[in-house]
This record gives sequence, C-alpha cells and structure tokens, in this order.
Amino acid sequence: MAVTTVGTVIRNAKLVLQEVTAAGTRWTNEELIGWLNESYQAIVQIKPDASAINASMELVVGTRQEIPADGLRLIDVVRNTAAASDKMGIMITTRRSLDTTRRSWHGDAESVDIEQYMFDDQDPTRFYVYPPAALGAEVELIYSSTPTPHDVAQGLEGLQSETIRLNDSYAPVITDYILYRAYSKDAEHAANLNRAQMHMSAYMGALGQKIEVARAISPNTPDNSSNPPRTRQ
Repeated sequence: MAVTTVGTVIRNAKLVLQEVTAAGTRWTNEELIGWLNESYQAIVQIKPDASAINASMELVVGTRQEIPADGLRLIDVVRNTAAASDKMGIMITTRRSLDTTRRSWHGDAESVDIEQYMFDDQDPTRFYVYPPAALGAEVELIYSSTPTPHDVAQGLEGLQSETIRLNDSYAPVITDYILYRAYSKDAEHAANLNRAQMHMSAYMGALGQKIEVARAISPNTPDNSSNPPRTRQ
C-alpha cells in the first residue's frame, strides 16, 4: 500500500519547475494532477503488473470469458474457487492444441471444475476455459487494471493527503512523466524541449530497470546458484 501522497508528488514536480505560486502560474495544479492521472495509464501500458488485481470472478456459462470491466489485460488464471468445485489449480494451454486434439471441445459437458485456460495476446481482455464453465463456476484470476484517476475537480487542497494509486516505488517515475508533459507544453523553446526529452528518457529508463529487476528476482527465473560467483577485478 502506498504512503506517498498526491501532494508530495505535485510539490516535488513544482520544485523542479520552479512553480512557486500556490495555484500555479505557468503550470496549474489541475494540469499537474491531470498528468499524474495520465501517468498511471502510461505506466500500466508498459508494465501491466504495476497495477495487478487478484480477485475471484464468477464465469459465464460456456468457454469464452472476459475479465472485469476495469481490467486492462489478463495476467493469470490461478485456481477454482466455487464452493461446489474441487478447488483445483488451473493450467494454461493453447487453443491450437485443443483444436487439434478435440475439435468439438466448445460443446463438451459444462463443469464448475475448470482445468485449463487459453489466452491470446491479441485479445488481452478475454480468455477461454476448458471444460466449458457451468453455472456457478468461479475462478481466482490476476489481471492488470488502470488505476482510478484522482478527481481533478477537488484541486490540490482536496487531494493533498490522498495517496497515489501505485506502489511508492513508482513515485519518481510518475514525477518524471509529469515533468515530461509540463516541459512539452513549452516545447517550442529548445531548452524546454531538451528537458522534456530528458525526463521522458528518465521515465522510460526507470520503467525498463523495474522490468529487468522484476525478471531477475522472480521466483520463476531459473536458479543460477550453481554458477561460480564472479570476482571483482
């Protein structure tokens, strides 16, 4: 849970912008908060698990399913959670493999015990399950969701103590995105264009590093402990 507040992020951005007035002169508080909201969308597009939700969802009858309305992209389908189910874990497979071995699988008997699911990257909000879901089937899934935006109409005073929607570690990334958008407003001046590009580079670089670190420390990363440690030269 984040403890960094909207007020802290906006104040840090204003310090860099040298925006000293309470309401903002060149860059208003409303603009900065709007870019803060926009940063959530930009971050989650690049790193979907930055805003991952783990929740149970009741399935519709049949094979084709859709993640909740606030979802951006499916990440995983974990297990059966219906009271009448055997609570089995659910394995991922490919639609091609089922189509090849059992062409009529969409018409098989319905069940509350889902065994497998299929996902297509080109259709990120939908997935298929096997066997077809019966009425009352329910699964635990993990999906990416764009955070709810802050109400710009409340102004900075109203949002001063409201926490940001992402983990605290994303606060510097959010700040760089706000500064990129702020300096882009005056991009006709070479100095501001350069600063906008600098903050965009910092934003992209920080997100890239987060992705690399997450991959390196993931429990799913193969164990390289058998390799001899490198000695520093």
